[in-house]
Amino acid sequence: MNASKNSTYQRIIDASLKLFNENGERATSTNHIAAHLSISPGNLYYHFANKDEIIMQLFKRYSGAMLDYLSNTPLPENVVGCVDYMNGVLAIMWDYRFLFSDVNTLLNRSAAFLGEHNEFTHVQIAPLLVKLLTKLQESQLIQIDEIGKQDLAINMWMITKYWFDFDNSMNKGQFDENSKSRGIYRTLSLLRPYLLQAHIGEFDALLGKIEADNRV
Repeated sequence: MNASKNSTYQRIIDASLKLFNENGERATSTNHIAAHLSISPGNLYYHFANKDEIIMQLFKRYSGAMLDYLSNTPLPENVVGCVDYMNGVLAIMWDYRFLFSDVNTLLNRSAAFLGEHNEFTHVQIAPLLVKLLTKLQESQLIQIDEIGKQDLAINMWMITKYWFDFDNSMNKGQFDENSKSRGIYRTLSLLRPYLLQAHIGEFDALLGKIEADNRV
């Protein structure tokens, strides 16, 4: 019985993620999810009281994946490493892209979700991004003071978090996985004013190629 319940619970979460990403969260109802799984709405409501509860579980899954990546992936020490590192970040966000297509609406709709989101951003993500910038400083890639690191960490996360929503609007709702590369370019462009002179040429060449290959 418990195995069946857990199986159905996970199937609902997995199907919801697929439908939210493909069709949009607002266009997908619990009835759509139940129909996709060939289960009754009552069966779905046995596991989740409403759609917001499903979204909360998906956010927890996303935040867990992101924290695991940021906590365990070796920090980059050069320009190429920065691109690879950000590619991993954007890949996780792409898997949960519906969360970022209209993030403010989701946050305003649920006090619980707002609390989870703010805890994730300010308490968990920000220190890890400061750690990343400290590593780049120690590797003599950038020159930046402590206040600058705090500000740049927030700015990089703000651009990254809202990137898919912006890119989607620029592509009239028809964006694809190339959005990840454009997001890498836009986020890493914030590093350029802090780069040491020795790295600017390589940085500009690499980001220039990304931009040329993935123009909005």
